[in-house]
Amino acid sequence: MFKRIGLIVGVLLLSTLLLSYVFRLPLLQWAIAPELEKAGVTLNCLDFSITSELNIHADKVCVNYQNQQLQLTGITANTKRVDIENAVLTVNPLPKSDNANQLAKNLDLALPLNRPLINIKQLVVKSDELNKPLKISILEPELNKFNVSGDINASAILTANKVRGQFEINDTFLKHVINTKNTLIADFNFNTQQAFSFDGIELELNGDISSQFAHTYEQCKVNVLTTGKLATRFNLNSQALMFNTDLLNNKINLTPSCTELISPSEYAGFISKQVPLNWQLKLPQSIRLEASELRVPAINLVSVGDKQFDILITDTTLNITSPFKDLQSTLSAQINTPNINNINVNAQLSGAAIKGDYAVMLENLPEFVPATADGLSLSGHFNISEFIDSKPIGLINAKLTLNSVDAFNISAVQYQGDLIAKMDKQLNAEVALTQQLKSAEYKEFKVTDISNTLTANANLGVGELFADLTAKTNIKAVNSPDIKLNNIKVESTGLQSRALKATHHAFINDVELVINHHMSSQAHPFEVIIPEQNVLPLNTVISQFEPLAQLTEGEFNGYISGDINLQNALFNIGISHASALYNDYLASDLNSTFSGEYNSGKLNVKPTTFNLNEFRAGAVVKAIEGQWQVNSNTALINDVKGSVFGGEFSLDSYTVGKPNQVANVKFENIDASKLVTLDDKSGIVLTGRLAGSLPVHFDSGKIEIIDGSLFSQGTGNLKITNNAAFDSVMQQQQELQPVLGLLTNLDIQKLNSSVALKNDGWLKLGVNLQGYNKAEQQQVNFNYNHEENVFTLLRALRLSDEITQKVEQQYSQKGN
Repeated sequence: MFKRIGLIVGVLLLSTLLLSYVFRLPLLQWAIAPELEKAGVTLNCLDFSITSELNIHADKVCVNYQNQQLQLTGITANTKRVDIENAVLTVNPLPKSDNANQLAKNLDLALPLNRPLINIKQLVVKSDELNKPLKISILEPELNKFNVSGDINASAILTANKVRGQFEINDTFLKHVINTKNTLIADFNFNTQQAFSFDGIELELNGDISSQFAHTYEQCKVNVLTTGKLATRFNLNSQALMFNTDLLNNKINLTPSCTELISPSEYAGFISKQVPLNWQLKLPQSIRLEASELRVPAINLVSVGDKQFDILITDTTLNITSPFKDLQSTLSAQINTPNINNINVNAQLSGAAIKGDYAVMLENLPEFVPATADGLSLSGHFNISEFIDSKPIGLINAKLTLNSVDAFNISAVQYQGDLIAKMDKQLNAEVALTQQLKSAEYKEFKVTDISNTLTANANLGVGELFADLTAKTNIKAVNSPDIKLNNIKVESTGLQSRALKATHHAFINDVELVINHHMSSQAHPFEVIIPEQNVLPLNTVISQFEPLAQLTEGEFNGYISGDINLQNALFNIGISHASALYNDYLASDLNSTFSGEYNSGKLNVKPTTFNLNEFRAGAVVKAIEGQWQVNSNTALINDVKGSVFGGEFSLDSYTVGKPNQVANVKFENIDASKLVTLDDKSGIVLTGRLAGSLPVHFDSGKIEIIDGSLFSQGTGNLKITNNAAFDSVMQQQQELQPVLGLLTNLDIQKLNSSVALKNDGWLKLGVNLQGYNKAEQQQVNFNYNHEENVFTLLRALRLSDEITQKVEQQYSQKGN
């Protein structure tokens, strides 16, 4: 019986084992799957068998963990080894988890003291982020020690609280597996060997790196070489990534052909000579990226060679998701080249705001500048915000000084300019420029002590731009061989839009002018308004051309309009009650209003009447009236008439500046008593009326009267008493006494005389006198030649003129 029972039990056990083996897969999934699911692992497929060597062989195992898929095939396992022929890991995006904010913990691996060693012949990693699948082999020669070969060469050691090891990687691997459309990666070569460790919270990398970036853009070749040691740490809890980069040696080299990228211009050659081709980049000890905030203590870019560029960026923090929003950084730059003495720039960036200062010093200007200068210094400060993707607001200041400068035929000494530009949130902009200049020369002109202030205000918002301009200019003196102007003051206002419309209120040598002009690309019309004002300020200009000339009283005004581009103008000038002194000649009460035109270099004045009340030149000429005009730059005076010696005179025409001409002067009804008694001590009294014609010849600056004539109008009388010359002749030539005695009291019936005047002032008269002596009751026919220097006589008469003397005393010595 016991034997039968034993047989039945044995059959049942074998049947159970047989059924368990036959139904091993459903039973295993039923028993294991629930436990795996508790750990988030899903077992999708499992097929295994037991070999004759009592090894477990699995044809296929499929596992999912957090959307990551792992498929194993060709698995052979026993108590010593687990060999896997193929493994495929498909990496997908991680699902959202409620545990995402949980902090990582230090590793606490429950590593068994004895377990089978693992060998994966080929592991294929697939991902959309990879250009091609990653293929590696994993070998565990000793417990918890792994070697990785294939696309990545690495080794790792597992302990209960840390994973550590090392790996090698190069650009070939990255180019094969990184899925990117950036073509620059093809120019990137690198090789690195890194030691790593991971304790569950922090990953550390430390090792050597050698990289080269060689890129060609057009004809420019850029080579960036980095060698040295790089240490990296990443904390899972703080999400802080830190790089220790101070042991890296970074070199940047450019080929000379890179300078050809500079746009062709007059300054391209200068810039290419200043730009260094070799650089060194110095990185800080620590670069930290935490969450999305990047902190860089310092970056130093230094040139190599005689072109010294030193650019230092310190205390930089930024949010990598929006780099310029929360950017904080400090920048300093120093530049010294053979052509640039020194450039210093210091700036602080805070978001979209920047402030700082700068200074530039040059001994000479660059070759492309059409000027030469000595001792150039430019400095200033700035404070600007919202300069990114917007119109900047804030302030910029610049101060420029020059010891001397030569440009466009202008030489200037001791220039100083101060510029302030600012704009507010409403986009109201203001630019103020203050300039001072010791002196400037242009050809024969020299200007001294110049000061100028210019202010421009505008709103840069939507719509057409309008700028309000104001300016003040003071010039101490403008000198040239021909003219000197002093105390020039100009106050200007204007409006700049599509064209410039401006008004200038000027005082030049105390002469007041108002100038309006409208400058555009098509035309430049202008007008000059000369308000009614005293003529005395004009003396400072007149005296430069005629030192003996002075205006003594009067007013003038005027209006000029035209176009500067077309070089034409219309004008109207008025002179009223003007008096002038020239040496000891005095002209009083001149009145004339004239108008004309300037066009194509030609000046024309319409025929204009002038009136001069009195002209004192020894002889007193009154009520002078005539006409004058200008035709094509030639001035003509004609139809002049006036009163002299109790009679009238007239002048037909005189062309100013014409070298050879004849002006005909005629006299009518001249009072002979006033003419002869010019010398009131002569003892000769002549009465009656005279007329005459005097052809005045002008020949290259010489003035002569040729073939002039003088004759009596009606009867007259001649009396000679106490004339020393006459009495001397009577005594010396007694035989002539009867004849000469008839002249002492002679009724003149007719008088004729020829008149000739030399350029030196000598007057020659050929007189024929016919008359009757009542006392002797005798007819007289007398011929007489007389010579006298008229200039000397008139000079003597002018000096005895009391009116002229008073005016001379007032104006001749001190002017106005």
